[in-house]
Amino acid sequence: MIHNLMTVAALSATLLSGQTLTTPVAQAGPSTSGKACGFAFNKEPYLLHEAVVVGGTVTCTSAPLQFRLELQLWHRSGTSNPRPKGDPAIVTQIPNPSVHVAAMALDCVPGMWQGKIVMRATWDTGTDEVRKETAAAIIPC
Repeated sequence: MIHNLMTVAALSATLLSGQTLTTPVAQAGPSTSGKACGFAFNKEPYLLHEAVVVGGTVTCTSAPLQFRLELQLWHRSGTSNPRPKGDPAIVTQIPNPSVHVAAMALDCVPGMWQGKIVMRATWDTGTDEVRKETAAAIIPC
């Protein structure tokens, strides 16, 4: 219950500060140990100079022993199944306390775009994995 209240308070503070947060923060870490890493997307995928971009920030309350985050753009046009586009951004640097990450696809094609992460953090108490995605954004290119 306290963990959920802190998440709501953090989201409220972010919204009040004028920043746009499109999805809740993804948390990795046992809440009882006080060790956790959180990831927040900056916004949905967007067009920047003919490239599709998505990014965010990971912040850890304490440095994990091992860390890996993979951020990938996914594209879907018409009736096709979503497919990864562009190279994934992979971060293995341990956030101390935060790391910014972005991925881009240089060949923009019209359709629905989504950013997805897989984040793993390992502490002496175990390993946690979190998956999170942005809302789908239609980009006309």
